[in-house]
Amino acid sequence: SKASQQMSRLSSTMDYSQLSDVDMVIEAVFESLKLKKEIFQKLDSVTKPQAILASNTSGLDVDKIAAVTKRPDKVVGTHFFAPANIMHLLENIYGKHTSAETIATVMQLGTTIGKVG
Repeated sequence: SKASQQMSRLSSTMDYSQLSDVDMVIEAVFESLKLKKEIFQKLDSVTKPQAILASNTSGLDVDKIAAVTKRPDKVVGTHFFAPANIMHLLENIYGKHTSAETIATVMQLGTTIGKVG
């Protein structure tokens, strides 16, 4: 099925070193700015510079998360409404430094996976 094909292209890990060559990371921990900043600092240090770092935040300031990275232009919020496998809504949250390329990429991602935003 189409869903199975799409899911087979995704992977998850708890080992940051496995993220060195990814094009995009979507972080989905609970809404703690302190924790998200810690995670984004780690992601910034292990992923390639052109990788997009996305947060599944529903209310935290994307600019505060982006500020702990060396790539604020590649940081964006991608809030998947729960339950994500049923809800078709994806809210994209841009920071003041989020690039047009990053915005276009996450919007295309949403379209590709059948979300609307």
